[in-house]
Amino acid sequence: MGKKTPRSGFMYVKSKLVHKSLNTFFLFFVLMIIIALLIIAVDERQLFDFPEVVTGTLSALVIIFVSYALATLFTKLTVNTILHYFKEMGDIEERILMGKIYVWFVYLLATLVIFSQLGIDVNNIAIFLGLITTGFAFAIRDIILSYFIWFILLTKKPFKIGDYIRVGEDDSLEGQVKHIGLFYVVVTPTPETYDDYFKIPNKVFLEKPIKNYGRGKFRNEFEMYFEIEELQVNFPAKVEALKEKVWSNLDVDVSFFLGADSEGVKITVQYKSTFERREQVRHQITSMMLNDLKLLDDQYLFPHTI
Repeated sequence: MGKKTPRSGFMYVKSKLVHKSLNTFFLFFVLMIIIALLIIAVDERQLFDFPEVVTGTLSALVIIFVSYALATLFTKLTVNTILHYFKEMGDIEERILMGKIYVWFVYLLATLVIFSQLGIDVNNIAIFLGLITTGFAFAIRDIILSYFIWFILLTKKPFKIGDYIRVGEDDSLEGQVKHIGLFYVVVTPTPETYDDYFKIPNKVFLEKPIKNYGRGKFRNEFEMYFEIEELQVNFPAKVEALKEKVWSNLDVDVSFFLGADSEGVKITVQYKSTFERREQVRHQITSMMLNDLKLLDDQYLFPHTI
């Protein structure tokens, strides 16, 4: 049996979570059916006299719960086939979306069956949906917004699962995307561990800019400043030699750009690395600059990332 890749492993976990949710829904509907039937049976045997409106409501609820229980059971038995069918279609995000649409479609059919069994015609359905939309739209506006943003994230793909992103200008909101959910996106700054992840609410992605570093190497940049009276002879030549040394020892493509003012020289360092190694590489380049340019600690200002 072939070894699971991280992405196929994610789909396996996703499938397990879908089944777990469906099991919960099914047990809930079955429990509600049993409770409703017991109350109806008690009333029919005249062990307790319930108002007619209660028994009538319970009869309607039995129809609703049975329909949704059957829909849940059908979805549970067929969802693996659907996920497998879309296995070769596009990215994980697209398969997740298609799986969600399938589940929603089955429950929509169950809802139409319920309306038919309860004798609700098309006009009444339209009125009912209009009342529901008007009454709850304001109350659940945040939920609707989260669903909308979730749909945009999966279809427009400003980032994908596995990408390294930064949200806004806050360094604390950056890391590798692990999950794109209905209400939040799970991000971890250190993918090799599992206990330091954080959740970013979906609405944040409409409020703040998103920088996608991707999964490969991307450009990093920081600056160092040196006082002009402490500069050594042939300082530019030493900087050029340092570039070759960084390439030889770290296998990192680096560029140094010099700028000067009346008080000193600023060196802008640009290099490419993966998200995981960027801090390590920056530390190594900084150490090599200090050693090769032979400046004391109190003669330079600590570098900062731009």
